[in-house]
Amino acid sequence: MDFWSRLVGGSRTASKTPRTSTPVERLTAFKRSCNTLQQIWRTSNSPSNELAATAHARACVDRLNHVLSEESRGPAPHPCLSYASTSQIFVTVTKLALTYRDEGLVRLSAVFFNTLIDAELDGIVDNRVFSRALIDLVRRNLLHTNDVDARLVELLFGVANNIRLRPNILTAWFIPKQAQLPERELEEEEQFAGVTRKDDFPLFYLLVEYVHREGRTGDFARTGLLYLIETATRSKILEKWLIESDLATLMATGLGALYSQLSRDFYPTFIEGNVPTIIALSDENDFQRDTEPLIRPDVESFISYLLFWQDTVDHCQSKEVNDTLLDHFEVLFLEQLLYPSLLESSDVKGGSTSAVLTYLCRLLESIDQPKLIHRTLQFLMAAPTHAEPVIEVSQSLHYKNLSLSRRKSLDVLATLTEAEDQRLSPSLFNLSDLILMSIKSRNKETVVATLRLLTVIVRRHHSFAESLIKTKESVSGPRRTVGALNEELQRYLSFATRIVNDPSLNDSFEQYSKDATLILESRLFIPSPRSSTLDGPTDQPLDICLDDAIFKEILNLLNNFFSNSVNVNLGLTGLITSLASSNLISLNGWLLVDPSNYEYKTEFSPSPEQDSAFLDDDIPRVEAGDRVPLDPLAAIRQSLSAPSWSDDHETPIAKSLQKLAGHLENWRKEIPDFDDLVAARRNLLHSDGARTERSIPSSRQTSQPPNSRFTEAPLSPRDRPISAAASGSLPRSAVGSPISESSIRSPGSPTPSQRTLPVEDSRHKVSGSYQADQRTESSTITDVGSEPIVENEAIIPENDHEGLHNPSLAKNEEAVTLGHILTNVVILYEFILELSAMIQIRATLFEEAGYD
Repeated sequence: MDFWSRLVGGSRTASKTPRTSTPVERLTAFKRSCNTLQQIWRTSNSPSNELAATAHARACVDRLNHVLSEESRGPAPHPCLSYASTSQIFVTVTKLALTYRDEGLVRLSAVFFNTLIDAELDGIVDNRVFSRALIDLVRRNLLHTNDVDARLVELLFGVANNIRLRPNILTAWFIPKQAQLPERELEEEEQFAGVTRKDDFPLFYLLVEYVHREGRTGDFARTGLLYLIETATRSKILEKWLIESDLATLMATGLGALYSQLSRDFYPTFIEGNVPTIIALSDENDFQRDTEPLIRPDVESFISYLLFWQDTVDHCQSKEVNDTLLDHFEVLFLEQLLYPSLLESSDVKGGSTSAVLTYLCRLLESIDQPKLIHRTLQFLMAAPTHAEPVIEVSQSLHYKNLSLSRRKSLDVLATLTEAEDQRLSPSLFNLSDLILMSIKSRNKETVVATLRLLTVIVRRHHSFAESLIKTKESVSGPRRTVGALNEELQRYLSFATRIVNDPSLNDSFEQYSKDATLILESRLFIPSPRSSTLDGPTDQPLDICLDDAIFKEILNLLNNFFSNSVNVNLGLTGLITSLASSNLISLNGWLLVDPSNYEYKTEFSPSPEQDSAFLDDDIPRVEAGDRVPLDPLAAIRQSLSAPSWSDDHETPIAKSLQKLAGHLENWRKEIPDFDDLVAARRNLLHSDGARTERSIPSSRQTSQPPNSRFTEAPLSPRDRPISAAASGSLPRSAVGSPISESSIRSPGSPTPSQRTLPVEDSRHKVSGSYQADQRTESSTITDVGSEPIVENEAIIPENDHEGLHNPSLAKNEEAVTLGHILTNVVILYEFILELSAMIQIRATLFEEAGYD
């Protein structure tokens, strides 16, 4: 019977994992595996059976993991965990993993240590022997695969998490030694590197080594390091060690190393077959179609490390540790790497200026930490500071109140800056100077990068926008009336109807109004009560100085709209709408006529129709012989009256749009079916945008603000179809609907969008070569070869005597196609609608117009 029982049950008894149903059986099996591991370690010096010993060790560690896993699922007590702590079997596991260098054994050892950490049993994580064994396993491991590194760094993260939850176990992992004075004078590099004492806190340095990695490995390392820095607020010894150690140096040099690896040859790249239609339907023929992903790994690694900097400053509650980090960020990264790269960049075709400006733009749009932003822009713009200690002035009152550790850190940085007699300083050439020089560039990539950078600063970092585009305090004057606002809106919408006679103008304007509501609400900036002068005004918005150099260059680009690159125009229109959406910047003078310059009729005599519109049947009529009362509707009528203004008070944006609309009227006379071609191009762009949005699984909802993050292929609300705009209801407004006025309707021919054009004829016309000669006074057609050429004027200010020498106003030698012009016409039309909607919603939301 015993023979048959063994024969039938042989398959079950052949299992390598013993049955451990009771705690006693589990402990017996656990001790047996521990003893086997000890025996393998004692006989590991024999190289002849190394292969068999490795396999045997893997099987024993696997049995340990199985027993511990089975025990952890049951109730206390847990005798196997207690035995692992008292027997210190983890030391033997580490020795075998490092001796045999087997990936499977290292992976199983990581699982074993992870189980012990998760158990949170006294005598394990707070044991210095355990900490030394785990540190040796991670530090001395020579098998660096993605899976092994992720498992080992996960162990370090588990320890950091335990230290954050139970700071009393820090003493098992952090053993600081008393710093002794060096017998020799340290070299400059050694002084600045800080005190490197890896034996004091090896867990910390191991996490630092992996913070730059991508995937799970980097995530575990960065989060674990954040936990350790957060613990410094509850441990004065650790806080002092972090200030005096080379934490800040390692983080700053790591960020600088990633920035140094970024390519300085920047071109917009698109995945093959996925070029945006608005780019493909223009003369953007020098972009690279690449099979690589659109998001470059080197840029994403840099941004990821930058976000780790942001998280570190946010999570660290120690002001002195934060100040130490920011000091090193400014000196090691901003002063020694970022600013020199901006200063030494080249603006020639294929140069590095566009690349470094793009990287700075990504930096400023990625981080939201106020201290990092303040340090970055304050340094690059050479702006005065009132809140931060100055490194060079070490005897200031603020310096005297610092701790000894903080003083040492500042002394090291001051020594380094004093040693560099010829260091570059933004006080001589700052970011504002670079932007002014770059926006005049003939290299369109540089111009696009500059416009994006300006847009990010205006949208996200309001306090420094006035350092780029000069502003002045607004002079208190009359508030704009409803009638004046309607007159302004009718003027801008008349520009749009002169460009495209679209029967769906009301629907388009309504959709743009909904978008404008979301944009204005999401970008509303409310200064704090204790805000400094750099934080913007606290009572009323500022006026733009019309003689500002950067603003003049923006107008020059707008004047050359039809000959500009499509990317340049998208960046330009995005910047102008960003200025219009900022509640810190007034619209008076540059976009809307100043209310003090409005001219009203001396006597307002309403027509009978207006009287009937305002008088209600319930209001008693005045009979002959009765006493005439004061008219209660006179003020309302006066507020609704349309003012006029002289040409001298016309805004520069309106002048530019007026002249651009005039160019189109000249082209209509010279190019047959010009309106048909514009309508066909607009329908093509909108239909492609609708297909794109339908292919996206999730899109922005009405309650969500639009995403301001730029991509390698710049798109804007002017690219998307009208039907794809966000839905919602407009806020109740006191402003009338200016699009219902007949004065802005274009008379004449039937709707262009309802007429068709032969396909072959259309293709032949839009592929013709044209050249915009910017020196002429009118738009004419000339011949170059066999193709027609359109000569387009550029508006040169009367007081600009150097306009002919300005690169942005010089003759454009590159021919453009009619298709390129048509695409820019559509962009201009959508831009005017977007700008008009922004003006109307802003007047309602900010109460900038009313009945006075």
